[in-house]
Amino acid sequence: MSKESVFNKKLAPETTMEKVEGLLEHFNLPPKVITFIRKHQRRIQVFLGIVIVCIVAWSFYGSYLDKVTEEGATALSGALRKQGDEKMTALQKVVEDYGTTSSALWAKVELAHHDMEAGEFAAAAKKYEEILPEIDADNPIYPLILFGGAQAHESNNSFQQSNRLYDLLKAITGFEYLGYTGLARIEEAQGNIEKAISIYNNFLLDVGDDQSYAETKADIDNKIARLKALM
Repeated sequence: MSKESVFNKKLAPETTMEKVEGLLEHFNLPPKVITFIRKHQRRIQVFLGIVIVCIVAWSFYGSYLDKVTEEGATALSGALRKQGDEKMTALQKVVEDYGTTSSALWAKVELAHHDMEAGEFAAAAKKYEEILPEIDADNPIYPLILFGGAQAHESNNSFQQSNRLYDLLKAITGFEYLGYTGLARIEEAQGNIEKAISIYNNFLLDVGDDQSYAETKADIDNKIARLKALM
């Protein structure tokens, strides 16, 4: 007598199939859809498996990023509480260990600020320039980095590079004054008085009758009068 008759036949495959068919019928799917699913069952299973793996991997990656971000913030906070060379070393370590986080970005900014305060203008300018490509133009910190870089170049008498950054700065709403006055100041430092006056006048034309610039316009008028007195 066969070991596998109609009475003791293994039912696992058939039972599984019956469950699948029952599930498809439970959703009242059109016959063509059910036929398609049955025909491509293996491919669908593989696809679903890939989707599940991607979801799980993304979840783990998100958790990893959250952990790195939190650790970076803690490291930055600790570095800012230090003093002198110890602080600079700690900030540099934040940059090296958490380079993809906002904490690393702020650490780079702090390092650039430190070089400015220490009179290391060339080093500061280099650091600001390296930060710029890492941030979008609509990032609130973008104009501040532009201004820092322009000041560093100006202090280092690198007027061409400074002009480039001040020119970008003057095109940003709210920072026109800093951009134009920076450009004019550089021209004045080089003895180009007429050109400096022209830049100040361009600022006045740019802001027009905007009353929010009333005090600023008065300051610019005083600067123009002072320069004309030098001619």
